Amino acid sequence: MNILITGGTGFIGVGLARKLLAKREKVVLFDVAPNPQRTADIKEKVKFVSGDLKVWSEVLNVVKDNNINGIFHLGSMLSLPSEENPWASFQTNVFGTMYVLEAARLFGVKRVVFASTAATYGLGTGEVITDDTLQRPITMYGAGKLYGELLGRFYRRKFGLDFRALRYCAVMGPGVKTPAVTQFYSWMIENSALGEPYESYAAEDAAVPVTYFKDAIRAIEMLFYAPRENIKTVCYNISGVSPAQSAQQLELAIKKLIPDAKITYKPDPVTMEFFHSQTMKVFDDSRAREEWGYKPIYTNFEKVVEDFIKEVRTNARYYGLA
Repeated sequence: MNILITGGTGFIGVGLARKLLAKREKVVLFDVAPNPQRTADIKEKVKFVSGDLKVWSEVLNVVKDNNINGIFHLGSMLSLPSEENPWASFQTNVFGTMYVLEAARLFGVKRVVFASTAATYGLGTGEVITDDTLQRPITMYGAGKLYGELLGRFYRRKFGLDFRALRYCAVMGPGVKTPAVTQFYSWMIENSALGEPYESYAAEDAAVPVTYFKDAIRAIEMLFYAPRENIKTVCYNISGVSPAQSAQQLELAIKKLIPDAKITYKPDPVTMEFFHSQTMKVFDDSRAREEWGYKPIYTNFEKVVEDFIKEVRTNARYYGLA
């Protein structure tokens, strides 16, 4: 099968590409800013196409020219950049998703899997979010992703496209550079593993449900290959470490393995306004478990920290940390 990954050299895209190559799929990576460091070991096995989701002809051409059968639509502008430039975010996250779905319709793509986000929830959610919780996002990023979910459902009904989506809560992993309100989780472990001090911009009690990047990659791969008859809910919550655990709990898990880790706190008011405004403690993913067998491996900070430190110390160059 010829498979396209938008945002293909990003955080999740490259790890996913490796898994697809192991299945002997032919992989095309489409990215506006390719990261050669992350793809050094697979550069001879995949095809790279430099392109921008905002440019409809580039999206249509990459699908048509490569006879694409399946698409993982991971490319997007993330949360903080979307707040800073909502106009560009609309072009990338809304128009870009429309272009991907339209290319799939025009050129007979069999399946599209879309990476959405917990940010599609917002007002009045309460502590437990399920797949049935009302989605009322308050951010540009969340609004764009929710539009993508709804547009995909329309293409599924109107044109028979096998569209599926999953919603990630905060994803943790090494080598991430893009700022986000929850990125302190990753940077706290990363700096400690590298023997560097870390000053958290979130307070000790800041907490949201998170997913380790290996579970995030495994989940979207599982969703793509799940039998069509199993897909009832269509758009699924995905979790990992849930209920939410705090920055201080993560610090304690780090210090079990790195006792001399230097971690301090200097809370940023804007960041803490976000944490004080959100009430989510549990990101329920029972539908994904029931319908296509998802079950996270990294369910607590101890497991996450142990593997994260190993990745940083053994694959530093791959993550851009050498």
